[in-house]
Amino acid sequence: MAPDAERLDIILLGATGFTGIHCIPYLHKLAKENGRNLSWGVSGRSEDKLKAALDKMGGEIEADLSGIPIIESDIKNDESLLRMAKKGKIVINCCGPYRFLGEPVVKACIEAGAHYVDVSGEPQFLESVQLKYHKDAQEKGVYIVSACGFDSIPSDLGLVFVQDKFPGTLNSVVSYLEMWEEGEISPGPGVNYGTWESLVYGLAHATELSSIRKHLFPERLPTFKPKLQLKTLPHRPCVVGGWALPFPGADHSVMKRSQRYMYENENKRPVQVDTQVVFKSFFLVIAMIFSFLLWSLLVKFKFGRDLLLNYPHIFTAGLFRKDQNPSEEKIAKTLFRITFYGEGWDQKLANKNDQYSTPPNKSIVARVNGRNPGYGATCACLVGAAVTIAAEKDKLPQNGGVYTPGVAFGKTSLIELLNKNEVTFEVISQKDI
Repeated sequence: MAPDAERLDIILLGATGFTGIHCIPYLHKLAKENGRNLSWGVSGRSEDKLKAALDKMGGEIEADLSGIPIIESDIKNDESLLRMAKKGKIVINCCGPYRFLGEPVVKACIEAGAHYVDVSGEPQFLESVQLKYHKDAQEKGVYIVSACGFDSIPSDLGLVFVQDKFPGTLNSVVSYLEMWEEGEISPGPGVNYGTWESLVYGLAHATELSSIRKHLFPERLPTFKPKLQLKTLPHRPCVVGGWALPFPGADHSVMKRSQRYMYENENKRPVQVDTQVVFKSFFLVIAMIFSFLLWSLLVKFKFGRDLLLNYPHIFTAGLFRKDQNPSEEKIAKTLFRITFYGEGWDQKLANKNDQYSTPPNKSIVARVNGRNPGYGATCACLVGAAVTIAAEKDKLPQNGGVYTPGVAFGKTSLIELLNKNEVTFEVISQKDI
């Protein structure tokens, strides 16, 4: 293995992909921001395509990126991945679906002693990696932190932010995700095909989660009262407009894993969480319910999965297309907001297992806002996560391991970094109930 002085601080793997190429401007900026002087390079199968990606993004940001190191690697060749990982201290992995392509990179990074971050929103991958590799990562002193994009830094770090700002003990938090397009709606897909591919396979293999969790978390957490009642039917939230449904993404499971860690390792009472997604009209709610039921049925059969994967524009009303990525104009006009509504008590108890004898008497509303959730906010979060590991490793949990973003970065300045880079965290109100 090359000495640390000879290794790049950060390597961007999959830099020619749709997410990877949008990370390049953030790497160029954040590597030098606030007095940092981090070295970085790009990696992928084709040197010519990597040079073209650097030229393209260098032209857009008016920077000469011709001197950025290029490391050829093949995601399907373990030896190639190990050689790549030995050349960097941190690897940003933008190659998905992670169910198929993520584990070899994690293994290579642990063997090479390189830290690892990615943007996976696939709970089966996230939790199986924790189950299989947490001890190995600890022994190597390596940090493996997945879900560092839109899934799930805004929600998981958002919950940590709410906990920090709440004056007493937080009992429960419900998050409400809203997304919309600014101005006139642009034609074409809104999200990259890779995200759809991950969603289809995630639905198809959702039953795997119960077995993984049985081994990962053999002991149940205590029941804390009052118990948060999860809302499964369409309803109108009190803190945002529109209609809400349960959000089917990875946020809920990631947030729960963070809270479990804090309970088991930091003597903190776990916050009960619920995640909802908001639609402006009841018609869209009905359409979403129907679509999700149809997808859930089709993924059970190979021919159904093939239909979904080959004709996503038919099954998503054009949101995804196999043969077309979102336009730069469309992704730049897409905004998101996550509103957190929390309830708790204005005083703290001494022990994490203590129960309150009175109902919650304090509420808080906070928000995380951003633009371009798929490729702007995601890239800011992902690159920010890598930069934070490089600059503030002493503030991460001791000894390395596989962690959620909330656990890994809860005591760092990542929120402050994001506030300066288009993903803002703010408290809206705190009131007595």
